[in-house]
Amino acid sequence: MPWRKYPETRGKYGPLYKVAKGIKVRRDHRRLWIVDINVNGKRKNRTIGPGRENLVKAIKVAEETARRIQTAKQNPKVTVESSLKPRLIDYAWQWHEDNENRWTPDTHQRYEQIIRLHLESEAAYHQPVDRVKRREVKKHMRRLSKKRSPATVEAVHSVISGIFEEAIDDGLVQANPANKLLKKILPPKNQRDLKQPAPLTVKEVDRMLIAAEKSCSRSMRLLLMVMVFMGLRLGEVLAMRVRHLNLDRMLYHVVEGFKLKVFKKPKGGKLRFVDVPDFLVSELEAHIAYLKKEGLKQGKGGRVDLLFVDPTEKGGPWPFSQRKVQSELKRVCKAARLEVRNPHDLRHTYAKILLTDGMSPAYVQRQLGHSSISITVDVYGHLVPGEGRAGLEDVLTGGGKVIPNPVRKMRIFA
Repeated sequence: MPWRKYPETRGKYGPLYKVAKGIKVRRDHRRLWIVDINVNGKRKNRTIGPGRENLVKAIKVAEETARRIQTAKQNPKVTVESSLKPRLIDYAWQWHEDNENRWTPDTHQRYEQIIRLHLESEAAYHQPVDRVKRREVKKHMRRLSKKRSPATVEAVHSVISGIFEEAIDDGLVQANPANKLLKKILPPKNQRDLKQPAPLTVKEVDRMLIAAEKSCSRSMRLLLMVMVFMGLRLGEVLAMRVRHLNLDRMLYHVVEGFKLKVFKKPKGGKLRFVDVPDFLVSELEAHIAYLKKEGLKQGKGGRVDLLFVDPTEKGGPWPFSQRKVQSELKRVCKAARLEVRNPHDLRHTYAKILLTDGMSPAYVQRQLGHSSISITVDVYGHLVPGEGRAGLEDVLTGGGKVIPNPVRKMRIFA
């Protein structure tokens, strides 16, 4: 254990470890581990957390601080005051932990991934927070913009900027070096590349489902069918429950979504009813009967709740994870010799099939759960080539009336 190499004394509220001159790790009245730093009359402390794992972390922070103070003494360019400040990467993890209650689980995980993947690997972020310069952040953002999408660059910039804003609030830095940096890295917002929908054709859907039947579990194949033929979002499909299905009326009541082992209201918080096609009703009835039979076999009873349970998830029953569905769809697309799609492209496929077959955009809007019809038209209008073409010439020529001379001369109409 790393703390055993340091002399232990009894503090007011528990053990106290002297890591170096002026640097100790102690426990406070809340039973949290604190790193106490008192060098050249300047005193600082950092709260780490409770438990043995945080004691290990506190010892490492104390050792790193001692190392930086020693470096500052040997290098006159580095002040002792600066060396007492945390490294940006350490401060980033502390920022992530301190703000956990403010964020949704999705946001919390996304920020954790950004720190781990995009900040940990940057040498510039392993120096004290006040020594990270704007040019270093800009250099990192430019490198990232050449390999990653604008959305990823925006997300990484948002995290870095949020960390520095917190550092300003804590008095560690005077200014935010990431402020307004995206304007110098990325094109204007309306010119940034956006991922376009990539819906499947009807023939491609058939090929995909044939490949899924050969290589996927029963539940995974039906899940993909539901996404294609009901247009639900991935989280909404994963949260499907038997009690929300009304197969007699061929309706499904969308009341929740699922992600990261959390059930919550669907996007926008709006509940809706979605029509179930009759051929899918038969598939769902057969699947529910199968789940009841399996439950009885395993001694769990014949009651069925969730439709798409992952048997490999411990502590369940839990639905499949979104990552697992993405991985399975990728494998199925390759097996069917199709361009790899993501699950949301199956939702785009549903919208395209309805619109190209002449279904009303208002009906498609209700099925998809868009907050307004303008979203449906903006996203999917281009998927319906020739929409409104019928009678175009009659409208433009006034219903067969004589075309004015200037127009005839231009020979617009044959």
